[in-house]
Amino acid sequence: MKNKILSLITAAVLGISAVVANAAPAWQGVTVNVKSTKPVTTTNTVTDADSGFARLNVTLANEGTEPLVIEKITVRIPLIEKTTDATEVLFGGSDMGRTPVTRQSIGKLGKISSSQFYTMVKLAENDYLFAGSLSWRIFMPNITIKGGAYEITSNGEGKQLLPGQKIDYEQIVLTRSNNWYTLLDQFGQQIAKENKVGKLKDVTFNGWATWDYYGRVFVTDDVLKNVVQLNKMPVNANMVQIDGGWWTQRGDYTSIRADLPGGIKAMGDVVRGEGKTLGLHFDGFRGDAKSEICKTHPEYFLHDQDGKLIVENKVMVDTVMDYTFFDYSHPGARAHIAQCIKEMRAWGVTYFKVDFMRYGLEDDIKRNVPTVKSFKAYDPTITGVERFRLGIKAIGDAIGKENYFLGCSAVFGPTVGFVDAMRTAGDIHPMYDAFGERALGNSGNFYLRHVFNLDADYVVARAAADEDETVFGADKKKGGTLTVNEAKMWADFVTLFGNMRLNSDNLKTLRPERKALITPALKAPKMEETVPLDVWNHATNKLDAVELILARNGNDIYLGVFNWDDKAKTYTLPAFGKSAANLEMKGRHSVILKYEGGDSFAALCDKLKSN
Repeated sequence: MKNKILSLITAAVLGISAVVANAAPAWQGVTVNVKSTKPVTTTNTVTDADSGFARLNVTLANEGTEPLVIEKITVRIPLIEKTTDATEVLFGGSDMGRTPVTRQSIGKLGKISSSQFYTMVKLAENDYLFAGSLSWRIFMPNITIKGGAYEITSNGEGKQLLPGQKIDYEQIVLTRSNNWYTLLDQFGQQIAKENKVGKLKDVTFNGWATWDYYGRVFVTDDVLKNVVQLNKMPVNANMVQIDGGWWTQRGDYTSIRADLPGGIKAMGDVVRGEGKTLGLHFDGFRGDAKSEICKTHPEYFLHDQDGKLIVENKVMVDTVMDYTFFDYSHPGARAHIAQCIKEMRAWGVTYFKVDFMRYGLEDDIKRNVPTVKSFKAYDPTITGVERFRLGIKAIGDAIGKENYFLGCSAVFGPTVGFVDAMRTAGDIHPMYDAFGERALGNSGNFYLRHVFNLDADYVVARAAADEDETVFGADKKKGGTLTVNEAKMWADFVTLFGNMRLNSDNLKTLRPERKALITPALKAPKMEETVPLDVWNHATNKLDAVELILARNGNDIYLGVFNWDDKAKTYTLPAFGKSAANLEMKGRHSVILKYEGGDSFAALCDKLKSN
């Protein structure tokens, strides 16, 4: 303990951020309760690690003579300090759109007061307790605070243990830290290490995509004419992404709509001829009851507790969907999706956007189809997480390491180690109310930069005057209301986050002043780090967006200031330099300032971040 105190004093004197784990005995009294059809034997140990995180190792064993089924797992870890109802907690975002980072007090915890990544307790200024998960291989751990303890629960999802079989629960880490930003950054590094994530692909994609303007009803001419307009912009674009709707039915991914003459290959030939990468979207975890693959091989799809094919009926603006859900525990389903991807590669596709990945897990299917109480899968002994991992591995193997795999609409945990990049917040649309929510959702996942490249979604800048009759008729896609300064706010955020810079307006009709507005974002390089400096002052709900974003590309450091309010504000940030010492910002305006001082990125984070 004496050495740890000296280390903290030294770090404070030198201005170094430290993450210090408590010794293993400090995390005492851990209990594990398993609800199951037969008794489960559990063991748990807490050990120190060189990383600064203590590791909680939990094993589950069937020491009986008959198979058993796990129904629920509950792990309780008593907090090493007392808290009050006013003690604040930060819950990490768990998926792309619905659970952004959230800040709440213990006395007001609600329905979304848990995280599948981490829960951080703020004991005092510069004093934090932390519990996080490094793995999501069999179960989905949900971490919350209850009764003076971290409580981690997992649905057993019918996981079977044979006599003599033993499995490890997900890897949980614990620590106490004096710096929340450094703690989360090191947590991201540990996730990468635990899941053997190697060096990420160092690429930046700049260009155009079909989805936000055209939805599912684009035609070849829309794509090619937008490529012509893209080439006229001073952005050195290298990507054109074809989003959903190019197939005849969802799941039949070798069958292309008749009104796309020459198919994806013909479009790709033009795109590659212009020196650009062809990107292609598909729904990797759903089919449609009308699809040929579902009609001929219903066994490739999940069935409910009564053996009935699970179908979600959904009326859309342009069609009616009858979603079905791939059962990737079936080798035939894995072979089918791999063959589809092989065909896409033959069309010249090297960049794959695999969407709606959350439907590979059980919770979202149950949420949308309430009659489903349980699943009858080809392999009934494994969990939905294990089925998901079989599917994503088959998809990733078919895509190939030499190509690019972007995950979308995903619960993040089970994707770690399989994808090159991830969409980290919900879909954008050309309405101002979307921007702050997406800025919070994306920036709260900043520490996952160690795990995959981060994609904030498209740059959109249109108003109704920039649209024609070809705009998609879905809610919030047409009749854009953005003012120039509002559109600039989202363009500024995308500039400061991740490695994707794709516009998704109609460049044929987008007015020159709007094109000029998005040009800097489309030219921006990949940001290697992006930190939401004031997250502890915001994130009380999904609309409570952060206002201060610090980002870095190489040695270049930028500060983004975002006034999401309607009224003017003054920001006093002298540590960044004269440009931010007394910065007056109108409502619904933003600015990006370049740092001209001598401090490192980490030092600036320490000086500018909220406690």
